[in-house]
Formats: sequence, structure tokens, C-alpha cells
Amino acid sequence: MTAYNSLVQVPYSDFEFAVNEAFESKQPFSFIRLGDGEGALLDFDEQCSLEDIEYLSEHVGKKATIEQLSILKSNLEKTIDNTNIIGIRDDVLDVSFDEGLLKQNDEQIFLAAFKQAFTLRATELNICYSDARRIAKLYKAIKYNAYSHQKLCTQWIPFDYFLSGALTNLLERAGEIGVVTARVNIPEKLRKALSINVIEHITPDKSARQVGTLIPHYPDHFNRIKNEINVKYPGMPYLVAAGLIGKGYCAEIQRQGGIALDIGALIDCWDGRYSRPKVIESKFNVKKTLMGKKKLPEELKMTTENAKRLRELFRNTRK
Repeated sequence: MTAYNSLVQVPYSDFEFAVNEAFESKQPFSFIRLGDGEGALLDFDEQCSLEDIEYLSEHVGKKATIEQLSILKSNLEKTIDNTNIIGIRDDVLDVSFDEGLLKQNDEQIFLAAFKQAFTLRATELNICYSDARRIAKLYKAIKYNAYSHQKLCTQWIPFDYFLSGALTNLLERAGEIGVVTARVNIPEKLRKALSINVIEHITPDKSARQVGTLIPHYPDHFNRIKNEINVKYPGMPYLVAAGLIGKGYCAEIQRQGGIALDIGALIDCWDGRYSRPKVIESKFNVKKTLMGKKKLPEELKMTTENAKRLRELFRNTRK
């Protein structure tokens, strides 16, 4: 077991090297990200509040039962145990916080202690009570987890991986990849931009984003998609962007000998969606339209032009 105070995040270069090494040696590999949603699930028990259950139900796709959430929690814990690299928020390390405050219901006392303990991004200084609680739960889960072979890195390393050109280089070298996402346009965008074969698995979106008849993600669609996943060759890359439920897909891909990359909201950006604004705005000087609407940086889109730019960038930086 690694003591919490000894935990550190590896640099980007270590992440890129580990993924490439797994691909070259045709070894199974898994990278997953743990955010506040995973923190909420890892802290889940039968004493959780109705608000916690409602939040987690958004990921499941309907009113989740205690049994379903307990199974999801157990599966996530197993996935964490077997993964190679875990992406986490930078601000949940090197923190001294009384997690006993999670059991109290005084918002002012909790937020005051939370803001004093955690070094938040500038875009999160006015964080709400619910979001702060979930981050504190992630901190608690990481603090008491027994890490063995896993490395830690920043949660948003997929953005760095893509912007360096290394991700598109990996996908082009692979020639055939898999993708698990709710974004129906992404498989074709990847085919067009990178000239590769893409096996697609389209998931239901989070219930909060669905319009009309609700299509629950878990358990029926999850089990169907999990059974459809087919790693065709050792070290086959699979891109996963399916939220909290998606960690289960990563486990299955790794089990079959593939490389599971939990890239999350990066896929939204590929689709032209301004997703995770706090992250984007911490990395880019975001411009606005004449109407004041924030514009997604072109560098984050999956287009033929951007793929060409990334190809040249990767080639020039690896000389």
C-alpha cells in the first residue's frame, strides 16, 4: 500500500511512453479517469442521501436501486485495482481535510474548510456545496485506497495527449480501433480525419441530456455493449467516453487484451461541443462570437485539417 502523502502524479511523458509501450508490445492496458462522479460512487453506501442517489441515477439513466449502485461501486473498485494508470484531479493530492465533515450538514462550515484545504482552479473558486462534497469524496477514496502497480496522472491528460499529436499517431498506426461513446458522429469523423477503420459502440447519453423517452444506460444497454466489444488483436486501442459507466467497458477491453483509453469529454470537443468549459478555459484563451457565445478552439476538433496539423506537429517534435 502506498501512503497517501507519498502519492504523486507522473509527468505527461511517462503516460505517453506507457501507452506506446503497451501498443508496441501488444499488451493489455487500461487508463481510466476518476472525477467527482466516481468519488460519489466510491463513497456510496446505504446511508447516502437522496441527493447522492439522484445524482448517480443520472449516470445509470433512471432511478437507480441501492443494489444497482452497490454493484457499480464494487465493479469500479475492481476496475481500479486492475488498471495501469489512473487520471485524477490535481487538487486531491497533498491535501489535509477532515472528511468527517461529509457526515455533517452545515454547508457554510463545510465549504469554508473545503476551500481552505483544496487548491481549486480559478474557474472553480465559487464552487457549490454539492460539487465540493463530491470532490471531497474523491479525496477520501484516494486517501484510503491501497495502490499497488497503478500510476497516477492528471485527469485531463487526454487533452494533452491529443494536442501533442501522439494520440492521433497511435490511432493511425493501429489502423483499426474501437470507440465507445454516445456521440453518434464521432466514428465517422475519425474515419474521415484519420483514414482508419472504426468499430463503433453507441451508448445512451446521461439521462439529464436525453430528450423524450428515457433510454437507461445501465444495466441492459451496458451488458449488451459489453458483450459486443470485440478486441480483434492484442493491443488494439479502444477509445471510451461513457462517463461513470464507461469504466466497466475499459475493464472488459483490458480483459480481452486491448488498450482502453478513457478520454471522456475530449470526444465532445471532437464533435464540436463546448464541453467541460472549466477545463477548456484553463488551457486556452477562449474567444467569443459577436453574440458573446464562447467558441470551441479549432485545435480541439476532429477534422481532416486538424489531423494534418497534429501529424506534422508530432513528426517535428519527435525528430
